[in-house]
Amino acid sequence: MKEISVHRVGQAVGSYVANKASRLEQAEYLAYGAEILIGSIFKLSVLFSVAVIMDIVLEVTVLLMVTGLVRTLSGGAHCTAYYRCLVTSVLTLSTLGYTIKAAYSFLLFLPESALIGITVVSAYLYWHYAPQAPLNKPFNSRKKELAFRWYTLLAVAVLSITLIILGANSLTAWTMTFALLWQAFTLTPVGHSFIRFLDILLTPNKKGGEAEC
Repeated sequence: MKEISVHRVGQAVGSYVANKASRLEQAEYLAYGAEILIGSIFKLSVLFSVAVIMDIVLEVTVLLMVTGLVRTLSGGAHCTAYYRCLVTSVLTLSTLGYTIKAAYSFLLFLPESALIGITVVSAYLYWHYAPQAPLNKPFNSRKKELAFRWYTLLAVAVLSITLIILGANSLTAWTMTFALLWQAFTLTPVGHSFIRFLDILLTPNKKGGEAEC
């Protein structure tokens, strides 16, 4: 899908801004920033358009906030191209959001221990697997890796305490629970295999792998 090239658009915008501001030496940084901004805006536009159609805006918002925060710190499996990352993100978040909303009436009958149990499983996965840097941006020191590990565990602890306080009768609490579980899943070998499978499935030449979206 060469028609979707956020990288090329970002490069063009960065070069244009650098020329206008007479800061040609910063063109690369401006292009990278523009690429991230444009990509994020487009991804959010598509995701929330789907969420509005499916009437799951609240669920998707909570899922996005929790997974976005923790993923920034913990890392996880990635697709090899922007459009595959886009499709995978929209597919997984909208599916999770719809499933949580549809199953909420059933979740209400579950005891508080079920909510806590899932949260404990997620916490264990973060403790065991986080953090993970992308292959093209490895940690440059053990100190930095440890810092991200403790930032991840702190964020997970705060979110876990918050959802437990909200309780098993809260839709937001259950959404946060499954958001933490999903992000933890992307850290596991099985999670990497699942994302790689989607990446290959969405790749015309059927060559998959892992790199940052």
